[in-house]
Amino acid sequence: MNTWIFAGLCDKSDTLVHICKLLASGGSSVLLVDASEKRRYPYFIGGLGEKLCITEFAGFDVACGFGDSAGLKAYFRSHGGALEHYDYVLYDLELPDFCAKEDWLSASELVWVTDYEVWTLEEGGKWLSEAVLRYFDPGVRPEMKRLIVRAVEEWFGPSYLDGYFERLPVRWKGDPVVLPWNELDYSLKLRNEHAKRIHMKALTRTYKKRLCGIFETFTDWDRKQIQRALKNAERSQA
Repeated sequence: MNTWIFAGLCDKSDTLVHICKLLASGGSSVLLVDASEKRRYPYFIGGLGEKLCITEFAGFDVACGFGDSAGLKAYFRSHGGALEHYDYVLYDLELPDFCAKEDWLSASELVWVTDYEVWTLEEGGKWLSEAVLRYFDPGVRPEMKRLIVRAVEEWFGPSYLDGYFERLPVRWKGDPVVLPWNELDYSLKLRNEHAKRIHMKALTRTYKKRLCGIFETFTDWDRKQIQRALKNAERSQA
């Protein structure tokens, strides 16, 4: 099982459903865990008036309504399952107490997700600093990757972001992956939310190229495998 924790205070729900859709289109079993503060995912998958636990959506499972990872694991045990049955488990983590220390320490990838908003960079930095102090031994600087979402323009550049990143108690792995964002991508996000579907074909070419770049960085998939998964995801209208 690969566990990816995507931590950060910005809305990254559209990015994570795209990643999960690609993973599922590549033949992997996937669980996406909603640990966002606003509990966004029921709005994606429908059933707002129902008590959602594990819901299949667009070829992968989504876990909603759990207070913490311990409750999630207890649910699987009570239903004769386990998180380990999935190839990939992804956490959209905003709630500071959702993941336990063992979740942080055993994660295959720790990913810091932010946008360019000053509030997100400042408050997100405080959030991350407190999380490191809480879940890691004194002096330990965990390795994390960086993902920048909803980048309307890239005039900031890596050196500008380093002013925010370098003061955090983390060892950064590689350069940030920057996902561009324009009115076409935003329009598709709204259409997908209202339709309760994931349509990826209309995403801009640059966005899809950077999205595939995440897979080159995070997985051992080769380019042919990634492109095949993308084409499968584009054909699927689920």
